[in-house]
Amino acid sequence: MTLTPIAIAEAVQAESLIGDKEKILTGFASLAEACETDLTFFSDARYENHLYTTKAGAVLLPSGFRPKKPLPAGLTQIYVKRPEHAFYSLVRRYKERPLPSWGKEPYSVIHPTAYVPEETYIGSFSYIGENVKLAPGVWVFPFVYIGAEVEIGEGTVIYPHAVIMPGTKIGRNCIIHPGAIIGADGFGFYKGEERLYERIPQTGRVVIEDEVEVGANTCVDRATLGVTRLGHGVKLDNLIQVGHNVQIGAHTAIAAQTGIAGSTMIGAYCRIGGQVGIADHVQVADHSSIAAQSGISRSILTPGKSWRGSPVQEVRQQLLMEAIMRRLPEIYPKLREIEKTISSL
Repeated sequence: MTLTPIAIAEAVQAESLIGDKEKILTGFASLAEACETDLTFFSDARYENHLYTTKAGAVLLPSGFRPKKPLPAGLTQIYVKRPEHAFYSLVRRYKERPLPSWGKEPYSVIHPTAYVPEETYIGSFSYIGENVKLAPGVWVFPFVYIGAEVEIGEGTVIYPHAVIMPGTKIGRNCIIHPGAIIGADGFGFYKGEERLYERIPQTGRVVIEDEVEVGANTCVDRATLGVTRLGHGVKLDNLIQVGHNVQIGAHTAIAAQTGIAGSTMIGAYCRIGGQVGIADHVQVADHSSIAAQSGISRSILTPGKSWRGSPVQEVRQQLLMEAIMRRLPEIYPKLREIEKTISSL
């Protein structure tokens, strides 16, 4: 890749450009790690100090930004409305590894009843089962298993070692990362005779709507009856467990190591941090923000609030309790003295 600041400014529809317009840029990097041939960006005030020490050749800056200190000599400034968006659009265009060309590689197995258009990529050692329907423009990487009756929409990418169990439906422009397992049986048992566990048949399926991303080694269980559903634009990080019959609303994002028990309903536009635990049959309202390592054992019915802790509470209340807890070693001896004084009266 070879770019100049003037070419970048034209590509991202910059509002203004200050500095050397023709210098050669060959890479992308963060403010702290960039060298003189790199393009970087600044959009978060937390990293403003890095802006004044960066060694980058050019930087994308927010429109109207006024630096508090002199910028490094030789740093070309490109002003745009959304620097982060502009930066990653350029990375996507010039650095993202291209997907393979259409075609079926050797040693892939495709059932005779499967519908696999010419405009698909099927990698070696992948398996496409009975009555599978792939839309044009699907990429199935090597060592992928796709079970019977699966449907996958246009533009979706299934990376190596992903498992798509029978009956699953995946929409358009989704990304299923390596090792993800979609549609395995949910954790369903009941106490039978002699109090031994009996398995509950898991006969439902998983439906994944358009523009969804499922991280590496994440598991989305099929429903016991009915559907486990990931709504439009849902983003799941790596190592997440989504239990049977869970419903996740549109454009909700969930960080790694979160566990969601069966029949939970999570609203749209929620943000859930890492290592959150959510009990079964719980509801989480739209636009909820859940801090990392929180535990949700009861429903959150008020939309648009932030929550923290285990058991989860509104953030302000939980921070107040933490502050009091930190003072307990100091407060407790004083309380004991007060108790002794009251007892002696």
